[in-house]
Amino acid sequence: MDAVKKLYLQAYFFVMALYVFFNKGIAYSFLAEAIWVGGFVVLFLTRKNYAFGWDKRTKILVFFLVISVAYIGWGVRAYPIFDVIRDSFVIQYAWFAFFVFLFKDLRAQLWGYIILIYTWFPFFAFLNFYFQNFSEFFENFILFGTVPFALYKYGDMGVHLLISTLVLILYLNHRSIRFQVTLAVAILLNLLIITAYSRSGMLSYLIGLGLFAYFTKQEFVRRQLKQYVRFLPIILLIVLPLYASIKVKDNFQGRKVGLEQVVENVGSIFGVGKDVTLEDNKIWRLVWWANILDYSVSPEFVLQGKGLGMSLAESDIITTDSEDLRSPHNFNLTMLARFGWPLFLLWAYWLFCLFKPMFKRKLTDQQLMISCVLFTFWLNGSFDVFLEGPMGAFPFWTWVGLYFIVDFFPEKPEVIED
Repeated sequence: MDAVKKLYLQAYFFVMALYVFFNKGIAYSFLAEAIWVGGFVVLFLTRKNYAFGWDKRTKILVFFLVISVAYIGWGVRAYPIFDVIRDSFVIQYAWFAFFVFLFKDLRAQLWGYIILIYTWFPFFAFLNFYFQNFSEFFENFILFGTVPFALYKYGDMGVHLLISTLVLILYLNHRSIRFQVTLAVAILLNLLIITAYSRSGMLSYLIGLGLFAYFTKQEFVRRQLKQYVRFLPIILLIVLPLYASIKVKDNFQGRKVGLEQVVENVGSIFGVGKDVTLEDNKIWRLVWWANILDYSVSPEFVLQGKGLGMSLAESDIITTDSEDLRSPHNFNLTMLARFGWPLFLLWAYWLFCLFKPMFKRKLTDQQLMISCVLFTFWLNGSFDVFLEGPMGAFPFWTWVGLYFIVDFFPEKPEVIED
């Protein structure tokens, strides 16, 4: 059975690497769902040796998983079963957190794959940017569904870029200074590109990194951070001319790479931006969110929400550019709209239990890294459709599982060098 788990481990992180590297281009491949099904098979085959942690956090997750099945039964009475099951996966993806427990005795290999993926992600991210803007073939090439293969959501990229940064700080200090500086250049160049395209991606990255720097207790890590700060002027001298030389057309939201767009995005966060498109985008979301809060206190929806199966944009009579926008660019309000206040408050309590140790400074640096990553996933998911689909949910619940393994089965993993 160990061979089965190792084979599943390889398949698991190969598919996760595809989602990290290519994002929306493989969103409709159903590869994550195939790994989800495979998890049940492997769990059944290895059930005698399976063990997971049992506390209020995992109990709440199990309750969510059970209640979502009841919502499926309720939803199929009025909506197509495919739409109902698709919406149920906003919770059903949480099974990945339990599948990760299959690897609790394979943590060296597990962390080796994670480090490998995120060591090379910044280079893939820039390559993806090149394909989107300078390759006519990849700009229009479609592999799955109707989405161009090179299409990447920059908010999601900000989250993965943070993970690459934390991997660089914690796990790549044995690499040469030349490699570390090269990777730092790639990270910073991608960060500037993200800042021009996505406010949520920029905020997620900066807040996640800030939390890690503030809460870390290890002197070794603090020295690493100071070392990168010393190299920052040199890195900026390399990155800024490269960034200024990039000339690409505006994206579908009218945003473009450049320092002017960066200033506009930062200004719009604090309400001083002059870009009408950015302000309209912000107002559109706030109006929808206010609408959800309004009808969620009505007797019809306060306890059970609207359920599964409908497009929330269509149900809430929200005008959008997308014909099938099912979630309001905020995972927390997706929970409120579909499941009502009791489950929304339970979700908020689960988040509180998850992040409380970080703010109480009770974590090792590995736990702190994972906690900051999870906070960044949640933050980006509060401004975008992220945790509702496999591009965000698959890695998010994987990191939840990693957090639980480190918490319930403490053991310093043996990191495999790439």
